[in-house]
Amino acid sequence: MDVINDALKAEYLLNEDYDNAVKVNSKLRRGYFTTNERLGYLKKMEIDNKKVLTICGSGDHAFMSIINGAIEVDTFDNNPLQYYVMELKRAAIMGLEKEEYLKYFPLFGGSINEMYNGKYYEKFKCYLSDEARIFWDYIYKKGNYKLYLLEMFSYPIAYESNYTLDYDLLKERLFKYKITFRLNDVCHVSKSLNRETYKLIILSNVYDHIYRDKEYNEEEFLGIVNKNFYPLLETGGTCIYHYQLPYMPVKSFKNYPSMKCGSDEISYLIKK
Repeated sequence: MDVINDALKAEYLLNEDYDNAVKVNSKLRRGYFTTNERLGYLKKMEIDNKKVLTICGSGDHAFMSIINGAIEVDTFDNNPLQYYVMELKRAAIMGLEKEEYLKYFPLFGGSINEMYNGKYYEKFKCYLSDEARIFWDYIYKKGNYKLYLLEMFSYPIAYESNYTLDYDLLKERLFKYKITFRLNDVCHVSKSLNRETYKLIILSNVYDHIYRDKEYNEEEFLGIVNKNFYPLLETGGTCIYHYQLPYMPVKSFKNYPSMKCGSDEISYLIKK
């Protein structure tokens, strides 16, 4: 992690100075603050006292895994911003009461008067990792804490999340169990995991991101999953490799088991 360059690029992006942003040696780009997935299915995954590997994204998958019993969650992403976002949310949960958290990160339709307010940041920043604290201290010192006005995130206001419903439980478990992060993509992260195995691996909708600018290729993607993630599953483990929203124009990977989540569908591999 190159925190200084990440923070500098974030400053340029926040101020819409794209010419200078592209000159900075950082992979950081605009990201996601909240997931658009329904994560209730994690209650069915039997991960109590188990390890989970998940795409980092907004951090919501990691938090829901912790709530549902995981004692360790490893995350990865190829966008450094997602690590800083997850750390900001994790530290805020650890340092704020639920009412304060929902003022700092208001739910959709709530008040934005105190959103990202520095008084809350000062209260919980002691729980940030060293890297994340350097990053966010830099942003706050630049006076850019009203990030939602500057469109750092695609969805800057949180929707109702399962983890906010179990806020106190999550807070308690975050003090006990760790969440790690690796700056890596789906094709390379497995090489950095030191032969770790997991009860559950969550790839979310990374499939749609990989094929956003080219033709969908399920066979190719399943090759990536089988090569990089299938070997990481413990006996009886599950890899969720695609979360399909009903409006996405893709197939359903019908050769593998799937589960309905309302109108959404997740497809997964099970190691026998």
